[in-house]
Amino acid sequence: MSYEAEPKSQAVFKKAIKVIAVGGGGGNALNHIISRGIEGVDMLAVNTDIRSLEMSLCDSKIILGEQVTKGLGAGAIPEIGARAALESLNDIRAYLKGTDMVYLAAGMGGGTGTGAIPIIARAAKEMGILTVAVVTKPFSFEGKRRRRYAEEGIERLFPEVDALIVVPNDRLLDISHRATPITESFSLADEILRQAVQGVTDLVTRPGLVNVDFADLKTVMKGAGRSVMGIGSASGEDCVIKAVKNALESPLMECSMCGAKGVLMNITYRGELPLYEISRAAELVEDVISDDSNFIWGCVSDPLIENDVEITVVAAGFDESPALDVVIPQAAKEEKPAAAPEPALTKSVAVVYEEAEAAAPAKETAETAPEPRYERRRPIERDAHVPAWLLEEEPAEVKAADGRRPTNYTRPSAYEAYENPTFVRRGNSLKKPQ
Repeated sequence: MSYEAEPKSQAVFKKAIKVIAVGGGGGNALNHIISRGIEGVDMLAVNTDIRSLEMSLCDSKIILGEQVTKGLGAGAIPEIGARAALESLNDIRAYLKGTDMVYLAAGMGGGTGTGAIPIIARAAKEMGILTVAVVTKPFSFEGKRRRRYAEEGIERLFPEVDALIVVPNDRLLDISHRATPITESFSLADEILRQAVQGVTDLVTRPGLVNVDFADLKTVMKGAGRSVMGIGSASGEDCVIKAVKNALESPLMECSMCGAKGVLMNITYRGELPLYEISRAAELVEDVISDDSNFIWGCVSDPLIENDVEITVVAAGFDESPALDVVIPQAAKEEKPAAAPEPALTKSVAVVYEEAEAAAPAKETAETAPEPRYERRRPIERDAHVPAWLLEEEPAEVKAADGRRPTNYTRPSAYEAYENPTFVRRGNSLKKPQ
């Protein structure tokens, strides 16, 4: 019996690594990834807004919560996004069968991405899949409410994934020009998400000078918790060394990598790559991490990159959560009084997940807010523009407070009031001839 082995990237990783874009922000990043090209990765776009899915470049799509949202979106309400994900959870589980690693990409702060991604992450982790989430925090100019939703959503996402990479969009302003238009700012956020996803997946899916086994990747990312990322690029002489320094000094790197248990570095290059520069780049990273850190790096070739070298560094597995913008205190939840009414977005994903999955139809019916009842306004009894003293229902007694007629006026008949000429009616002294 003869056996012809397939290439490693096709036989093992053809659909073992998947990317799920959640919501509008994740969908935009996925379109950017598809337009740039990615190998050995299967992709899925999920959203509550059917119009956004129609504009997606992805072949595989799932409408979340058709019964909950009717395909019209989550209305920037994360709880609706969570219930929509629960309604479509069986479809997501079916898509995730046979998956070894899944990347979840979303822009936090809206309804679908913020509410749905913790539900999807929990389902993937329960299936034994290595789950990594890459999310962005909104710009400051997007509003305080959106930023608050993003922080609460990140707090709920953290325990549901193996590794979580948070990219604050405000830090992108530090690496962009002051005159950068707003459209390019959002495009830059999509590019950062692409590099975060592709910088890791390329290590195991694309053939290159130095490849990384999936087992090594899993060792670093499994149960890593909060992670940080740095990105750098350069061209010309000593481009690798310059790119590594840019990555280590990147504004996206919100804390030192010294306490990280694992560090991944991907060197993407075009053309020729000097061995000395590769060795020197690895030494620069080893100089800033601890001796006990598991340092894994690889090199892949991509002729489509803009610079000669692009480097992505991911540090994961901190003993304590790094000093990021979003702090996840565990004791804060215990200090909340139990009798206080529960505001929006205070349920943990586990509570929403278990309660809604056990009795979703009954719960949705019970929690559905009653239709507001509107009382019909009483009709106006008279036209405000017609003087009351001309209407038949006005009593004969005339109050002196009405200054538009004499106090001794005797109300004429309806015929006299409406048939006589205006000057006759206002004169109050002439009568219609008999």
